[in-house]
Amino acid sequence: MSRYLIALSAFTFLTTPAYADAIAVENSKIIKAIVYTDRATVTREAKVSVPAGSHSITFKGLPTTILPDSLRAEGEALAKVKFGAVTYKEVMAEEIAEPRKNELNAQIETLNDQLNILNGEKAALDAKRTFLTTIGTQAALRTNENIAEMNLKPEQWTAAAQTLFTSLNDVQTASVANNAKVRDLNKKILALQNELNDLGNGQYSTYTVTIPLETPTSTELTLDLSYQVSNASWNPVYDARIDTETAKLQLIQYGAVRQNSGEEWTGVALTLSTAQPQRGTGLPDLQPLWVNIFNPVAYGGAISSMSNRDMASDSAMPVPAAPQMLAKSAAPAEMVKEKAEFVTANITTGGFVSEYKIPGPASITADGTETKVMVGAFDTENTLQVHIKPQISTEAFLVAKAKLKGESPILPGEVSLFRDGAFVGKSSVPLLRPDEDYALYFGADDQVSVKRKILKDEKTDGGMIMRDNVQERHFVTEIQNLHSKPVAIVLQETTPVGQNDEITSDILKDVTTAGYTPDTNNIKGLLQWTFDLDAKAKKDMKLGWKVAWPKDSQISGL
Repeated sequence: MSRYLIALSAFTFLTTPAYADAIAVENSKIIKAIVYTDRATVTREAKVSVPAGSHSITFKGLPTTILPDSLRAEGEALAKVKFGAVTYKEVMAEEIAEPRKNELNAQIETLNDQLNILNGEKAALDAKRTFLTTIGTQAALRTNENIAEMNLKPEQWTAAAQTLFTSLNDVQTASVANNAKVRDLNKKILALQNELNDLGNGQYSTYTVTIPLETPTSTELTLDLSYQVSNASWNPVYDARIDTETAKLQLIQYGAVRQNSGEEWTGVALTLSTAQPQRGTGLPDLQPLWVNIFNPVAYGGAISSMSNRDMASDSAMPVPAAPQMLAKSAAPAEMVKEKAEFVTANITTGGFVSEYKIPGPASITADGTETKVMVGAFDTENTLQVHIKPQISTEAFLVAKAKLKGESPILPGEVSLFRDGAFVGKSSVPLLRPDEDYALYFGADDQVSVKRKILKDEKTDGGMIMRDNVQERHFVTEIQNLHSKPVAIVLQETTPVGQNDEITSDILKDVTTAGYTPDTNNIKGLLQWTFDLDAKAKKDMKLGWKVAWPKDSQISGL
């Protein structure tokens, strides 16, 4: 027997005819959620027995964080079912407050009864503790009397002391358990009382969504109601784990998901999407850029002319698409309507949008708490280096220079860094595409010793013979590898760069270690040496430069 698929988007506030029966959905559950950077699309499923004829199905108690224009109904049944327009209604506090108030008061009363029982148990435990303590005090006095009369029977007192200790320990254990139960009950009572107070303040309202339908025969309908909710978001976070023995880098991506939509997501199929519906679907039409002769007129006229000019200028600037414009474009959801099946949490890229389908059911609480879900791991080609910048610090830092492999990009996000299993700090990564390089710093390397010395710092003032002032400096950086294996060293130093044609700067090659790359990374004056340093080996890296400027001028920066 064939099953029929039915789908209809929501056109809210449309008139719905009177139907024979209203069927209230009793047991619906959220089965999947697609989370964007500022919202989420939630799908709620219900199984409904529908008699033949015209009916309306209602979902009650939905949160007001729903974006009404996103409501969409889909169904599957063995009969041909026709849907009408999906509508919604906001049910205000006064319509739902009294039944809910009665329910909350009953729950609070039940919890208070349980609390009274626990308080009674606590009083009994306190009395027992006092009684046992009193016995112990009296026993100590009796012991002193027996010692004075030389009538002490140690085996009896030892047994009594052990019994007393065991009894007091049991009382203490029971008291701790009692206090935990009291604390838990007080939290539940407080939460219910806060909800009750909100009802009294008129802060409570929900949505009721109605879906009219017709069916020629009775059938079992599986109905999916989808809608977008605000107060939901996600962002990528990463773990980068380096093994210094093997130089292997593990780069693991997680999604940090949070939502405060008013609905718990329990055991849902979770998808994280990079689509951004809030950005709209297109650009507005450009308007003419009017230019005119400005004829100032006294007072109001001049102000009016300036205002018109500003308005004309503003009209030519691109502006975000207004809601009315967006309504004429394709619905945001249409951008990602193509669905793909995933076996693992891989990235699906359609050129513009990536989706991460999280394996297995996921649960996200509705209190805004961040939940971390695993997305997957990235393959990298990497080399370990030790970076040294002696002008800033005489500490050497371990760096993994990684090249991203595969077809999936890395999105910008925070990364937690682990070196040989130990957490060393946090950093961040930018958007990285396959085959792009990026350097991840994994903290100081104490097995590489760095010492920096100034060998020469001399200034010569201009005079009759020398027309320029000259500043000359020589440095040496002493590097020693204390590791039992070779390391790759990257040493960077900056030299002065003049911002005026009258200032000249030169690297003194006769006192500078050869093999450097000038203007590294297109940064003027940045020199970089890259070399391998054997185990236990030392190397001196020298640098000399001079700067000259007119004798009657002063310079800054040195």
